[in-house]
Amino acid sequence: MKYVILLLLIVTTVSASARDLSLGDAYTLARQHAYSLKKAAAEREAAESALNAARSERYPTLSADARAQYISYVPTLDINIPPNFQLTREVGTKDNYQTDLRLTMPLFTGGRISGGINLAKATRDYYQALEQTDIDQLYHLTRVEYLGLYRMDRTLDAANAALKRARVIAADVDSAFAGGVADSVDILEAQLAVSNAEFGVKRAESDRRSSEIRLDVLLGLPADESLTLTTELPSPEPVELTSTVASDKPELMAADMGVKMSQSSVKLSKANYFPTVSAFGGYSYGKPNLDRFNNTWNDYFTVGATLSWSFNLFGKTVHKSSQARWNLEASRQQRDNVAEQLNRGVKLAIEQVKLAYERYRNAHQQYTISSNNYRLAKMKHDQGALSTNHLLEIDANLTAAEASLAAAEAEYHIAMSNYYYAVGSPELREGK
Repeated sequence: MKYVILLLLIVTTVSASARDLSLGDAYTLARQHAYSLKKAAAEREAAESALNAARSERYPTLSADARAQYISYVPTLDINIPPNFQLTREVGTKDNYQTDLRLTMPLFTGGRISGGINLAKATRDYYQALEQTDIDQLYHLTRVEYLGLYRMDRTLDAANAALKRARVIAADVDSAFAGGVADSVDILEAQLAVSNAEFGVKRAESDRRSSEIRLDVLLGLPADESLTLTTELPSPEPVELTSTVASDKPELMAADMGVKMSQSSVKLSKANYFPTVSAFGGYSYGKPNLDRFNNTWNDYFTVGATLSWSFNLFGKTVHKSSQARWNLEASRQQRDNVAEQLNRGVKLAIEQVKLAYERYRNAHQQYTISSNNYRLAKMKHDQGALSTNHLLEIDANLTAAEASLAAAEAEYHIAMSNYYYAVGSPELREGK
């Protein structure tokens, strides 16, 4: 009795330590753990800061320069006044203090500022799209691993059911042998079936544990943590599938932002043809400042405008503009290629869903037939009208049908996950 109680305590402890895990919980844990998402978020924040910096170019710039210095020698001015009078005056002072403030406001840049802002904005949107791409990839991978563990659970259930049937058959054969109805060959065949079923359970447990470890690592959990899946999956059924890729699919948006980045680069290259005009105002305070003869503190204001322009005489600006235009063409071709690949992926995913559903229907039909066949065969075996060997063959067919049904159901949901990812459906992000 004490061993039974100890066994119950062990089972209760193992069950209590298992973590209940829904698909939504798996998404949350995966996002919290994924280093790729943390990297993508940092890159997006960096791009956001770059955009704010580009927008700041529209506003005035305040510069300040303050210095203090000592000069060991300053020139002197000697003036001789007849008859015998000489005037000597230092030009400057040995102690110099100077503070200059200047406020500069851009008036015309030929599109440099607006082009830089557009480029920074497109870059920010590009990294946002890349971040969403990483999120969708993580959701897809998490969903597939979750469904993989679900499949292993169903496979383990089928293996345990097969072991239970094998043990029932073995017990019946032992009873029949005791009654003189069965022989030693029947007993050996029954024992062999039990041995095979026990190994099937161990293999299913090992496969399930391997799948559980992969999911643990993906979610950032200890590799030895047990998981109990709580999300109920609906039975497969035919659905209407669209072959249109969502316009907000991150991969397509990233390609569009690549085109916009190239367009902004073209605008920036054209800005080199134009001068830059700026207005400025300044204030200067120091000693001796402008008055080089009087060693006193004084100040003054300055207001004006500047125009700067440079142009390479050997075509540097022209070649840079040509380079930007060709980069724009390459970005457009890349966008078209991405759209083509996405459309092809959706069509392939739809075909995989159709095939997975047909596989499930076939597996379900085979399971129903095998289950009915086993039930009838068991009745005939109990009546002595069916040999043990034949019953074990029918049981093996039922075991294979159960495993096939479990695999087909999980593969259907995996195929639907692949479709959600390919088309950019919001259902991929839903934890159900």
